[in-house]
Amino acid sequence: MRKGKTFGPVEVDHRKSLSLLRATLESTADGVLVVDNLGKITTYNQQFAEMWRIPPNVLSSQNDEDALAHVLDQLKDPEQFRRKVRELYDHPGQESFDTIQFKDGRIFERYSRPQLVEGQTIGRVWSFRDVTEHRRAEERLRESEERFRLIAENVGDLVALVDTKGRRIYNSPSYRSLFDNDEIRPDTDSFEEIHPGDRDRVRSVFRETVKTGIGRRIEFRFQLKDGVIRHVESEGRVIRDATGKVTKVVVVERDISERKRAEQREKMEHAVTRVLAESETLGEAIPRIVQTVCETLSWDCGARWSMDERRKAICCVETWNVPDKAVTQFITDVRKLSFQPSNQGLVRQVWMSGTPHWIPDVSRAESFERAQLAARAGLHGAFAFPILAGNVTLAVLEFYSSEIRSPDPSLLQMVRVIGSQIGQFMARKQAEENLLYVATHDTLTGLPNRYMFNQRFAHALQNAQRYHKTMALLFLDLDRFKFINDTLGHPYGDRLLQEVAGRLRLCLRESDTIARFGGDEFVALIEDFAAPGDVVSVAQKILHALRWPFMLEGETSHMTASIGISLYPNDGADLASMLKNADIATYRAKEQGKNTYLFYSEEMNDHLSARIAKETRLQGALERNEFILHYEPKVEINTGRITGMEALIRWQHPELGLLPPLEFIGHAETSGLIVPIGAWVLRTACVQNQTFLGRAPSPLTVSVNLSARQFEDKHLLREIERALAESALKPNCLELEITESMVMRDIQNSKKILDGIKSMGIRLAIDDFGTGYSSLISIKRFPFDCIKIDRSFIKDIPQDPDDVAITQAIIAMAHSLRLKVIAEGVETQEQLDFLAEHGCHEFQGYFFRRPQPAEDFSKLLRDNNALTAAAAAG
Repeated sequence: MRKGKTFGPVEVDHRKSLSLLRATLESTADGVLVVDNLGKITTYNQQFAEMWRIPPNVLSSQNDEDALAHVLDQLKDPEQFRRKVRELYDHPGQESFDTIQFKDGRIFERYSRPQLVEGQTIGRVWSFRDVTEHRRAEERLRESEERFRLIAENVGDLVALVDTKGRRIYNSPSYRSLFDNDEIRPDTDSFEEIHPGDRDRVRSVFRETVKTGIGRRIEFRFQLKDGVIRHVESEGRVIRDATGKVTKVVVVERDISERKRAEQREKMEHAVTRVLAESETLGEAIPRIVQTVCETLSWDCGARWSMDERRKAICCVETWNVPDKAVTQFITDVRKLSFQPSNQGLVRQVWMSGTPHWIPDVSRAESFERAQLAARAGLHGAFAFPILAGNVTLAVLEFYSSEIRSPDPSLLQMVRVIGSQIGQFMARKQAEENLLYVATHDTLTGLPNRYMFNQRFAHALQNAQRYHKTMALLFLDLDRFKFINDTLGHPYGDRLLQEVAGRLRLCLRESDTIARFGGDEFVALIEDFAAPGDVVSVAQKILHALRWPFMLEGETSHMTASIGISLYPNDGADLASMLKNADIATYRAKEQGKNTYLFYSEEMNDHLSARIAKETRLQGALERNEFILHYEPKVEINTGRITGMEALIRWQHPELGLLPPLEFIGHAETSGLIVPIGAWVLRTACVQNQTFLGRAPSPLTVSVNLSARQFEDKHLLREIERALAESALKPNCLELEITESMVMRDIQNSKKILDGIKSMGIRLAIDDFGTGYSSLISIKRFPFDCIKIDRSFIKDIPQDPDDVAITQAIIAMAHSLRLKVIAEGVETQEQLDFLAEHGCHEFQGYFFRRPQPAEDFSKLLRDNNALTAAAAAG
């Protein structure tokens, strides 16, 4: 067996080095070529041969020119390759790095450095790296980035590239339409410009995108440096590295502010239209509209301003606001304000111009008077629009936002239309409410009328029946209202009724009802009281309220009332029975002196039945000759002589006996029977006086009272002429008594009638003087012959200083006008002495004689004639 060659240690180490060098050459990914100083190939690795695609036979032939030719044939620029090689051989100590491009598109990086042994250059090492795919990837990336840049810079959207923390890497130029360069410079936090209210939500979505690699579309708000808010829609797309790790996020944002405004406008328009369609009343619709506009357009508060006709000022009448303490305080302060139409400011501008107006930031508006109030509440943007009916401004709706808001021309145009729609709704509803008001309220006093009272009573009755509660009806009739109305005229009476209604309202609770049933009649409904004493308190309160004088149009009027009360369920189980019984109680209260209240009782029904029977009997009393006249003497104070008599009617009732006028004259007045009855009194008195004159030594004057209905009767003068003609009585023996109220009601017509009577030679007297509202000066224009002082002034003299003063004044003024003075109701010697002392001419009263039938009065005349004749003879 052949024995192997042995090597020494040095040789062994050398071989080990060569083996390590070869292993190193073959393990590298680069192609390595080693040449000597003459360019001859000394060694290479397999990667080199494969990269340059040199056939093995060429390399093994050791023909370097063939290998070089094979290399040059593949290159895109072989001459440049040769130049570089020559340059390096000329400078053997240089290192070099460049790239080589192949005809087939491959790209090598070439690196060359000298091979040194103990400081001496013995050759050159070339290394080649195939960077074709790397360069292509870089090119693709470059092209992609270029396309990204071109797209980002030429679209309207906002495109940003951020890292996984949200810090900026790149922003498209479109960002500059919203932000300054300093705000969006690279390596700044991209979340800073997001509205504080949205920032945490957007961060959360961004972290989720980075974590999952899946973007999600969201909407949020940018808050710009000047406070303006922009709405954006945003979506992120991740960029991963070669390992699949998310390294960047491309964020595409689109300004959707106009779209949001359009959506809000459409939503607001539909909501307002729905409110107008669903609302029954103005009070229901307008507050909902203010709230709807605020909520759909994201405004913080709103208000409606309307004209207060009484104050002639524009006042805040309705408001809505978000539940914010500062905004609530702003609204509270605003509700206290009012503006004159001449004031400057948002509301006034809209009111006067009839057009919408917008203020982006009220804190910068010099003409805005409420700037400080708004600033304290953190409010900035404001707009207002008018509610119009035709060209008339009915109201102004005003809104505020905590954001600075640029004008929205489309919204301003829309609210013009909405303002007109609301105006039409208001005009229609006001017309409907006016009709409803007229149908349910008394037009003079504004109180509920009979119809509304019936509705409320029905509701109250249901509650009373269901829950076993109590109710009371108060039937109220004003005392002496007809007298005041006739005396001072209907306009004055209407004003008086309005004042009475106002006082009555104050006497009741809000849960109670006071209604005017017509004329001077009012009805109150008292619900749910504890005891009848509570109803008494209400009645007393009403009487007390009416007791105070009414000062109207320079006149002072005194008013009282009679109140009848019926209780549920004792006095009736329905409205008709309770009203009837309360009315009965009212009538009894009047009979008992007026200015009082009475509860209904069963005994009143008996009284009413008798009254009805009596009034029914009155209808035929004249035909049945049931009336008779009594005569009250008029006596001359100085002589005691009877100078005349007043004819007073009595009714000889077949069942009730002799009835005084108080028992039937009122019904005769209201029924119209007073005219034929009055004519009968006039004729009978004239006939009787003609009889009395035949037994008297001196003329007698018979006084007949004319009622208001008689005085207004167009046949009055003819009836007087007939009475004088049938009785053959001289006109100067007839005296007609007329009350103050009759002549003062229509002065011009009254003077015409009185002049006609006076032209016949008949005497005229004004009756009950002092109880009405005339004066001696106003009486002077009428052709009266005497004044009769009312008995109410006589009964307390000389004790009552007021009555004394009034009586003295009447007598003195009558003397100055050369009028005879007759005192009524004289009952004592003291009264007669007082009248005599102060120059009263005649008197009537029980002190001398009560009214007597004709036969008794004839005897009285004979006796009086005898006494006066004896006194004259003595």
